[in-house]
Amino acid sequence: MTKKERSVNPLWGGRFQSGANHLAESFSASVDIDKRLFEADIKGSIAYAEALRKAQIINANELSKIKKGLGKVLEEIYQNKFEWDQSLEDVHMNIESRLVKIAGKAAKKIHTGRSRNDQVVTDLRLFLIKKIDDISKLLTALQKKIVSLAGKNTDTIMPGLTHLQIAQPVTFGHHLMAWNEMLSRDYSRIRDAQERMSVLPLGSAALSGTRFKIDREFLAKKLGFKKISSNSMDAVSDRDFVLELASSLSILGIHLSRICEEIIIWSSSQFNYIELSDEVCTGSSIMPQKKNPDMAELIRGGSSKTIANLMGLLALMKNLPLTYNRDMQDDKDYIFSSLDYSEDSIELLSIIIEGITPNKRKMKGDCFKGQITATDLADYLVEKDMPFRKAHETVGKIVAYAESKNMQIFELEISEFSKFSKLIKEDVTDYLDPLKTILSRKQVGGTAPSQVKKEIKRAKKILSQRK
Repeated sequence: MTKKERSVNPLWGGRFQSGANHLAESFSASVDIDKRLFEADIKGSIAYAEALRKAQIINANELSKIKKGLGKVLEEIYQNKFEWDQSLEDVHMNIESRLVKIAGKAAKKIHTGRSRNDQVVTDLRLFLIKKIDDISKLLTALQKKIVSLAGKNTDTIMPGLTHLQIAQPVTFGHHLMAWNEMLSRDYSRIRDAQERMSVLPLGSAALSGTRFKIDREFLAKKLGFKKISSNSMDAVSDRDFVLELASSLSILGIHLSRICEEIIIWSSSQFNYIELSDEVCTGSSIMPQKKNPDMAELIRGGSSKTIANLMGLLALMKNLPLTYNRDMQDDKDYIFSSLDYSEDSIELLSIIIEGITPNKRKMKGDCFKGQITATDLADYLVEKDMPFRKAHETVGKIVAYAESKNMQIFELEISEFSKFSKLIKEDVTDYLDPLKTILSRKQVGGTAPSQVKKEIKRAKKILSQRK
């Protein structure tokens, strides 16, 4: 096709003599990505048409035609009958072009006082607000699964680890509630982001606002925004609401990854703390005995996308002058990717959690390894009025002695303890028993079953109150 033969884009046909180069047209098209905004775009256009009617820019008949036409477009998209045209660049022009064919002249008035600059950012805010609602529900469901599993394991003891080495005894329920705390903060972060996101940009036009009497308060109420933007330039050009959500989703991704890392470790033959259901595992193409935690591994690996997407968005925005720049078109690709990962991973992790069977015997058995009550022995000496640093040194010597005999400290005789400190008496027994030491951690946030049960009760109440 020659330069003269290329059709001119109807958006700017008055200024241009020829259409875009085919490569430029393809390179600039965003419809394959932003067509996901179609519901928000149609919702926004219906509200804007009503605002145009309120401003007496269109009449009642024209409003009716536009609304019916947009309803028809929505129906066609739902039924996969809508033909997306890359030459029309984006979701906005694809929908408007089809609307013109359906509603005729009336549809050509819908863009009065509106720019794609304020249109796209309105669409994106509406879309993300809805997505945050969806992710919030999935997070709540996941947390309920975790809390439920914790409630069944308030008395199940296991080794708490530091540096992947046996440290102190805890309960499985307590460990699971740590996951719940992480996800609770994630929930709060995305809800906070949603709150700041609920600002209507529509009515800002390209960058300077519009001379038409568009009732922006009316638009905000119709579209469910809590307030309207106060500066037209900022409204169309900033994407900090996308950055904030991307940041929150990357932190969520890190938490999901850490949870899955522990699930992978616990399900290994070396640990054997949990059994995963078959539906979230795969086998080996060569080793018949294998049962691999592939879904947990994929969630762990996929979290890197949320971090990469955040970095991409930050790099995308950092050098852009006010106001709108075409670079910003790519923001959707990044944030959509993070949203997709988050939704799929949360839902899949819920299935994984639900299918976990703890190996209580193995967990308990490992609580009698690794000199796990050494810290409690030091605490015992402190209670006998020995300074902590001295107690720490003394217990270190006792541990070294026990290990030289291939024994655990709780297996030593009282007479052997007395070689290191005359303060150690028969009452030390309760400080050496992993089962009893857990019961002593009764302070708020501790691992004692009684405290874990209180925390579970509190968590259930919070989760039940979420909308």
